[in-house]
Amino acid sequence: MADNRLDKSIRQDIYERIRDDITCGRLLPGERLTENKLSNMYNVSRSPIREALRQLESEGLISFERNKGIEVSKLSVKQMKEIYDIRSLLEGYAVRISVEQLTKKDISALTNIHKKLITAARDKNIQAWLQNNALFHSYFRDKAGKENLCQLIVMLKRRTYHYQNMSLSYDRYFETYIGHHAAILEACKKKDADLAERQMRQHVQTTKCAIVESLSMNRNLLM
Repeated sequence: MADNRLDKSIRQDIYERIRDDITCGRLLPGERLTENKLSNMYNVSRSPIREALRQLESEGLISFERNKGIEVSKLSVKQMKEIYDIRSLLEGYAVRISVEQLTKKDISALTNIHKKLITAARDKNIQAWLQNNALFHSYFRDKAGKENLCQLIVMLKRRTYHYQNMSLSYDRYFETYIGHHAAILEACKKKDADLAERQMRQHVQTTKCAIVESLSMNRNLLM
């Protein structure tokens, strides 16, 4: 029994490490993968690698193609747009249902995250921006308290996370995103669920446009 638990723990750890390397861009869209390569990278046998790859394929993060083998999944522009359209609806809904539950302490926490985003934009610190942007969005997702909603948003976010830094390719978008976050925060302070939802949906749609614009200059990352 103990050995089974250990094996399961190893399989889960390897799955999470490969998944995180894909979603964070350490393994790039279109990059070729083999069981042997991954086994050497993560210093484990091929068995947990094989099981991790099956799970990652079911989540759309990798693909198996005849005569090509395994590669990190690429998205078409159409797929990217569709995912962000769905995310705008889901994240807008998450904000809507969380607004009434936000306390003064929550607003203070969101304000502090927003200030960190302003600093990250000023310093052009992409890593700090991505970390705090994720915190800002997840705050509403978690506060909504809807397990299935949370899982759907996280799954879709993972499909596109390795493209997300492209939305920061143009400095002008920083100011736009900060304005959106400020508007969302202000709507939350006023307990205006309708406005908060509209602002979040607009924000996600703008991110979509920025990524599509950047992808037009990086066709090798597209399907």
